[in-house]
Amino acid sequence: MTLPTESEACVDAWCALDVRTAVLAADREAIATSRSVRSLIVDFARAGGNDEEIYDACASLGRVIAEHRGSGTLASATIENAAAVLPGCDPSWLASGRAAVVEAYTAALLEEARQDALRSWEFPACVVWLPDSCIAIAAGLPSAEAEELSAWAARIARGAALRGVRRAFVAAGPAHARRAVEEALDVVGVAYEGSRT
Repeated sequence: MTLPTESEACVDAWCALDVRTAVLAADREAIATSRSVRSLIVDFARAGGNDEEIYDACASLGRVIAEHRGSGTLASATIENAAAVLPGCDPSWLASGRAAVVEAYTAALLEEARQDALRSWEFPACVVWLPDSCIAIAAGLPSAEAEELSAWAARIARGAALRGVRRAFVAAGPAHARRAVEEALDVVGVAYEGSRT
């Protein structure tokens, strides 16, 4: 049996403290899957802890916690738990390390929420099915980027054509989004009613 290195022992102890801090079942999964990044943080902290790399590793830990739907409690407490198992290490990195974890955790959650919101504008979520192979399309993608609008509208038109839609009512949404959908419907041969603005 091989004995764990001092760094591995620190990671084990840190994970054990985090498990005691955990408030969600998802926290335990986030803790288990973050051992490699924790190992980096421990090594950087033991080497002095004032290198930009430790903050990058802390940010990676915050993203892992968010990706596994871990709690804000875990994200905000994990660096304190690391400090508890790293006696004698320079504590000057702790405040910035904690901030890096929480900022990355929050940014990852915000990006996930943004992506979820954008998915609600994708086909078929953005349509209401009507009789006679017709649909009403809510053309409200929150973007003014021509390329993004064009690709989005093409996905809607393709989805409608593949489902045998013969007619569409383009409703709701800003004029530039409605125009993009109408142009894409033209390409696939689906008749539509809407405003040509």
